[in-house]
Amino acid sequence: MADRRQSLLDAALRLVEEGGLDAVTIAALTERSGMSNGSIYHHFGSRAGVFAQLYADSYARCVAAMRPALDSRSACDAVRDLALRYLDWVMANPSRARFLYAAPDHADPETKLREFEPVLTWFLDRMESGEMRAVPPWALEPVVMGPAHESVRRFLLGVFDMAEAREIIADAVWAVLKP
Repeated sequence: MADRRQSLLDAALRLVEEGGLDAVTIAALTERSGMSNGSIYHHFGSRAGVFAQLYADSYARCVAAMRPALDSRSACDAVRDLALRYLDWVMANPSRARFLYAAPDHADPETKLREFEPVLTWFLDRMESGEMRAVPPWALEPVVMGPAHESVRRFLLGVFDMAEAREIIADAVWAVLKP
């Protein structure tokens, strides 16, 4: 059952990569995956359900790639490592990253919060201890990770060499949080 769901998600991701969100139709999914439209509706309920699950799956993989950075090292080293892991995940998974940036309205806030909670807790603990500048939780993604997000957007457009800039980007992320 999980293999069928993953096959459908993989097919949807390939369709998005080839033609954007509009390319993902139930008909295209049945053709690409070889599964019936009944299977698609059974597993996901709708096209929006496919997008919601693809978003949740991609977001979980992205956060999982960053979580190992959050350990007991200095806040500077851990934050820089987290940024580098994020950038490396994007470079290794451009299709999933492109989908995350293209389809934010398909994110389930509760699912995102559950995935991100260990990261948020780590940051809040470090802020409370004074190891890093205290910023409101809402600022972590748009403000703290802003340099990384803008660099990723340009990388995904093919106009930015992220491999060359990754250390500078990590420094910029830390600069926002440096006490």
